[in-house]
Amino acid sequence: MSHPTEWNGTYYDGHSPIPHHVRIKVEPLGLTLKFPNGLTDFWKYQELRQTQGRYSGEEVRLERGHGIGETLVVPNQNILRAIHQEGQTHAAHFHHPGTRSKRVVFTIVAALACIPAIYAMFAWGIPWLAGPITATIPVSWETQLGDFIQQELTRNQSTCEHPELADKMNTMMTRLTTPLSQSPYAFHLTVVDSPVINALAAPGGRLIVFRGLLQKTESPQELAGVLAHEIQHVRLRHGMRLIVQHVSMAFIIAALSGDASGMIAYGLQAAQTLQTLSYSRDAERQADQEGLALLYQAHVDPNGMMSFFVNLGNEQPDSSPLRYLSTHPSTEERLQYLQTISPAPSPHILPFSFEQDWGQIRNLCHAS
Repeated sequence: MSHPTEWNGTYYDGHSPIPHHVRIKVEPLGLTLKFPNGLTDFWKYQELRQTQGRYSGEEVRLERGHGIGETLVVPNQNILRAIHQEGQTHAAHFHHPGTRSKRVVFTIVAALACIPAIYAMFAWGIPWLAGPITATIPVSWETQLGDFIQQELTRNQSTCEHPELADKMNTMMTRLTTPLSQSPYAFHLTVVDSPVINALAAPGGRLIVFRGLLQKTESPQELAGVLAHEIQHVRLRHGMRLIVQHVSMAFIIAALSGDASGMIAYGLQAAQTLQTLSYSRDAERQADQEGLALLYQAHVDPNGMMSFFVNLGNEQPDSSPLRYLSTHPSTEERLQYLQTISPAPSPHILPFSFEQDWGQIRNLCHAS
């Protein structure tokens, strides 16, 4: 079966989060990128590494260069089939979607047959195993787990149901998620009436923001920056990987097999993991980079993300219920990184219609 040889994608130059739409032509030795201004670039298959696109519904992400290099994101996973068809042995190192079902079955069988060995490896803390296992977990199962975690984290908490606040949060979430139309996740935001200054993302798209953090934001752009960062944790499956890395082997087997009863049995453990453990430095940097890119795509001023960290950096942890900084890298380090990758302001930035009323809106949770 032949596949199309031209595809639409998004290119990032590695220096800024501004996306560039490109037309991609799949050829025997590599990919030709055609830019709207008429320029072209050729990427040899040997120069590329695939960092996303191994599970159903996930965008294909190809990177070139060391560290934060050039990146190509393609929403249609069938481009991998075309790459294998055209590139043959030159493209053998890319994932082939046709082998997914066999790989999942093999992974489950191997896990069941080697439980003692796998358990021992996890007990000794080998984090790299979490990546390939996470890639085989169905998105539908991950979404169910996220729903359960969200219920557990808010079970003894009051949620903010003020209609005006809900309307403004829905407007903000719609703005941020509109560029993610190809994502397999449906994102939902819950605001918890608690003074804790924190926000987190459960697997599957459940975002939780605590009143304390909401009230610390000086503008809707600051909250949007936090949400963009957490949304990217979901899309990149950082939370799911963290859970897989630290929960019991029985939970992992339940996840690989799609066992809903296993999810319920170990969901509390997963919720505690998200609350108490931190993402890796690389995961945080990736969420920052992709979060900035999402803000540009949604036409939101990215300076809000940086100003929020400045405000938090002035907090005194011993005098406020500050949780956000304790579970994230140092504020100074993040600010330096964000300033390094953030380009000049985009002329396409659009304000939120409720900016002038933000001082009142951010306090509606406590008033509900």
